[in-house]
Parts: sequence; C-alpha cells; structure tokens
Amino acid sequence: MHKLIILFKSPDAEQAFQLGWQKFLALAEKMPGLRLETVSRVERMVFGKTEGGYALIHELLFDSKEALEAAMQSPEGAAAGKFLQSFTGGKVTLLIAEHLEAGEKDFVRGVLRKT
Repeated sequence: MHKLIILFKSPDAEQAFQLGWQKFLALAEKMPGLRLETVSRVERMVFGKTEGGYALIHELLFDSKEALEAAMQSPEGAAAGKFLQSFTGGKVTLLIAEHLEAGEKDFVRGVLRKT
C-alpha cells in the first residue's frame, strides 16, 4: 500500500480550521481508489523543528503508488488539493510513502512487511 500523508500546521483560528478540514474530508473521500483513512491529532512535539508545530496528521491509503497518483490526478483529487491549499493558506506538508507494518510476530525478527 501507499499513502498520502498530510501534516497540518497549527491553525491560527481553530474553528475555521475545523470547518475547512470537514469540507476537505468530504472532497478527499471522493478520490477514486481510497482504501483507508487515518487521522491523528498531535498532542505534543517531542523533538524536531517546525515553526508553529503540527496539529493534525491525516493519511489517505491506496492499494499502490499508481493508484495514489491516479487519485491525486483525478478531478476529485484535484478539487481536494485545490481546496486544501486554499483553506490552509499553504500551512500544510504533503508526503507520499510506502505503507509498511510490523506486528508482534515480526518484532523478534525485526522485519517489516508490506500490507
């Protein structure tokens, strides 16, 4: 699997951010091939440097890198991306990553498996 990871910087206005993020969710969830979505609210930054910190990590998972790229280039992906940039004022970071997982049985061997 591959995923689009969206790192949202801490917003200036929380209520406006929540409204914008809900609209973004509605757009992003229409992207073709979307298999799984995860959201993590950042409680604190333990180490690293970023101006203003991060408030939210949103992950959109697809079966493959090709499926992810096709979704981003689709009309639905383009609409979600355009709205994302406008409502965040560019205070967002996007990453593409291969998704790997390790379960308890993998810990002993130190092996990550592709999902």
